[in-house]
Amino acid sequence: MDPNLREASTHGYEIHHDTCFGCGKNNSLGLVADFTFHDDTGEVNFPYTFKRLYNGAPGFVHGGILSTILDEAMGALCFHLGYIVMTDTMSFKFHKATPVEKELLVRAWPIRKEKRKVLLECELTSLDRSLLYVKGEGAFHILPPRFFGEKLTGGKNALATELLSINKLKRTHLFERIAT
Repeated sequence: MDPNLREASTHGYEIHHDTCFGCGKNNSLGLVADFTFHDDTGEVNFPYTFKRLYNGAPGFVHGGILSTILDEAMGALCFHLGYIVMTDTMSFKFHKATPVEKELLVRAWPIRKEKRKVLLECELTSLDRSLLYVKGEGAFHILPPRFFGEKLTGGKNALATELLSINKLKRTHLFERIAT
């Protein structure tokens, strides 16, 4: 199929297996988050409600779960930009205790691409963005294409490989926009 005719990815589950902790639709303990990419803003952003299951202190999300969803959002963004990555480093500033069972906004956006790394920022806010709960940044190591195998895609290797090419072809301009 001509890559110019096929649509780029918009959801995290389009590449990962169905039991992925972050995006898998068949993981009852997982986050089951969408990791939606928006071409107009060049970022991943989506509303998300943490289940009570993810309590740290009663009524508030555990910090490890907050780190996980933001790590997954940045990793999914890299995929939407055409890269398979592994987390290199990430750091977070926890501004406020984050409530469970309240709809919030998860965001991740690219900062720049270096030779073998993608650098990104992310945040978790109220839906209207008036309250900042967590702000973070991450560096993601770009993996070589040979690493991208069945174990990462849960049997979706051909489709995922095609999507990566399409994503890179249609979205490389996002790094150029940031650099200016």
